[in-house]
Amino acid sequence: MPDMFNLTQQMKEYFDTLPENVKESIYQSGAKINSLEDLKTVAEGFTGNAKG
Repeated sequence: MPDMFNLTQQMKEYFDTLPENVKESIYQSGAKINSLEDLKTVAEGFTGNAKG
């Protein structure tokens, strides 16, 4: 699960662009997200396409 208190500004801005269902899937996945690239990779897995 992403640590919502330690996201970089870029990560937060990207996360905020994601659809609500993708955000929820990321929360529930328990994925370890430590960088913007990690976040994009996980989001891509839920959406089927790259964003940003």
